[in-house]
Amino acid sequence: MAGFDLHVRFPSASLASQAEFVAFRRADQDRLDARYSHETELLAAGTALNRPGTCALCLRGTSFAVDPAGWERLADRQVVPRWDEALVCDCADRLGKRARAVVHFAQAAASLRPWTRLLLFGPPDPSHSRLAALAGETTTRASLRRDGADFLLDVPDGHCHLAVAVECLHRVPPLDAALAALRRTLTPGGSLVFTVPFRHDAARTHSRADLARADGALPALVRDGVHEIGWDVLDRLRAAGFATAAAHCYWSAELGYLGAFSMIFHAAL
Repeated sequence: MAGFDLHVRFPSASLASQAEFVAFRRADQDRLDARYSHETELLAAGTALNRPGTCALCLRGTSFAVDPAGWERLADRQVVPRWDEALVCDCADRLGKRARAVVHFAQAAASLRPWTRLLLFGPPDPSHSRLAALAGETTTRASLRRDGADFLLDVPDGHCHLAVAVECLHRVPPLDAALAALRRTLTPGGSLVFTVPFRHDAARTHSRADLARADGALPALVRDGVHEIGWDVLDRLRAAGFATAAAHCYWSAELGYLGAFSMIFHAAL
């Protein structure tokens, strides 16, 4: 209907702490076991397949492609699935699971609208073109800029309504500085959405200690991961000035969101 934004509800549990995650697992163990069984059955054939479903972005029936050819196989022949890059939609953008989920979440839960001033932080990601097409104005920044001892973003304070960082913050050594810099770019009521490889079993983030340069300064970005992100990232977001911070654990067979404990993080001013 004209004048209305139509979005599929994002299927997730919002978790504000590790304690809430533990309680979620305990309360939903039967459903989590059923999800695991469903995914295991899909992998049993060991060959490429297409699963029917619905694209939450296009609001149409689609087919999600799964090709396990490049997935890791353990000594006992068990397959370690990489769902985030699989489940590719047959829509025009050909987005995999994680890229679709980021766009879906930005629309359904983070108020991405045609008037939104959007910041895309980090190296190019398949989700970026779709996000930019849905926003009113898009700024891209691949990394922080060092200014003496400080790390900054060349974006005016309070300029953006929404910042999105996909699979990059774990490669930024000054993680707390990055969160603070992203927060400064946001207008009151703005929010940050990001994904990272996440250790859902870890209370605290573990960071490499061998990245300082000869002058003692940290680089702004490294090729490989430097942080194993744990639940304290939510406390880091609050310390950076965000009023709320949560991990959204999402799953939906119909929408092509498979994989155990997939998380999208959302912090708002």
